[in-house]
Amino acid sequence: MVKPVNGREARLIFASGIGWMFDAMDVLLLSYILVAASHELGLTKGDEGLVILANNVGMLIGAFLFGWLADLWGRRRTFMLTLALYSVGVGLTAFASSASDLAAIRLFTGLGLGGELPVAASLVSELSPPDRRGRNVVLLESFWSVGAILAAAVAYFVFPGFDWRAPLLALSAVALYALAIRATLPESPQWLRLRDPARARAIAEDYGVTLESDERRGARGLLAKGLRTQTLVLWASWLLLAFGYYGAFLWLPTMLARRGYGLVRTFGYSLAMSLAQLPGYLTAAYLVERIGRRPSLLAFFAGSAAAAAAFALAPSTAWLLASGVALNFFNLGAWGLIYAYTPESFPSDLRGTGMGSSGSMARVGMIVGPLLPVFVSFSATLSIYAVAWLAAGVLIYALGVETKALAISSTSQR
Repeated sequence: MVKPVNGREARLIFASGIGWMFDAMDVLLLSYILVAASHELGLTKGDEGLVILANNVGMLIGAFLFGWLADLWGRRRTFMLTLALYSVGVGLTAFASSASDLAAIRLFTGLGLGGELPVAASLVSELSPPDRRGRNVVLLESFWSVGAILAAAVAYFVFPGFDWRAPLLALSAVALYALAIRATLPESPQWLRLRDPARARAIAEDYGVTLESDERRGARGLLAKGLRTQTLVLWASWLLLAFGYYGAFLWLPTMLARRGYGLVRTFGYSLAMSLAQLPGYLTAAYLVERIGRRPSLLAFFAGSAAAAAAFALAPSTAWLLASGVALNFFNLGAWGLIYAYTPESFPSDLRGTGMGSSGSMARVGMIVGPLLPVFVSFSATLSIYAVAWLAAGVLIYALGVETKALAISSTSQR
């Protein structure tokens, strides 16, 4: 039986997760901003695509850059920096006066966003005991759903009657509070073990984790014998997951509006569907320690594919809402699972780089995926996303290594 979350773990998950929540709000508010600000800024469909592209390119660069810096500077210092960059960027977004302004600012903001997610996941994974590690990282990822729900709520309750800029300024200010909370967290003992062994042992004892072997490798170690297959499986799976997620979810409000639902109904339906994300995460957090990483990932990827296909074929509003709820449930659960699975697949000297490079592959999918609806109908695009998600689930189940309940050090000894 998996032990309940203790006070120390709860503080770790909350302090890391609150930044994740703000990131989700920002990424998903962008999709609503493109709808709410399109008239004021004179955005064309091409402009909207450019803004999304700029944001995604920034996240691609940030994921790899800050993943590498996390192995060089440490997890704690790096994810403090990424949250600070994000806070500045989201505040600047409120002052955009044209499509080019918005694109340039989103490129900068994307650096912090892209670096934030893999670094926080690495820290939580390294400060969690083996029997609770997967669950804790999925709970961390569940803060994304809280941010997504808040983003939809802001769009529904605030955007129709107020200026879209005010929530961004508030978001920037509150993110600084999250920065102060994070200052209370310790550095990863796995990163400290070669730099300050006494401190590393003290932190490891407090958190009930085991220190890894004393080995240091360069980034080439990701493709060394024993890690190569797992690395390639993870890179492909992150790319395929993000390819579909960002393609579907960034365009979803626009697609609903173009079906004639209007601004208020579009944002209302988006809010209703996003409420399924948190149960998706909680279900994934339960299953990941019960049946393992690979079976859980296969189930949630397959569920995502089925929901996307149903959404594409929706003949009525009720069908649309039901399939949208299922899509939010399964796809966000899959995100939680892959964030739990990936850091424990790499040894500590490569964990930041491994997470960062996986995140960078996701940003490649994030760049390509949202471009499809520009050229292909949304229904056809959803079918393509469904195939991509199913392929990712099969790939992990067939070729991936099961890491359930293993000490982190064991995952590198294959």
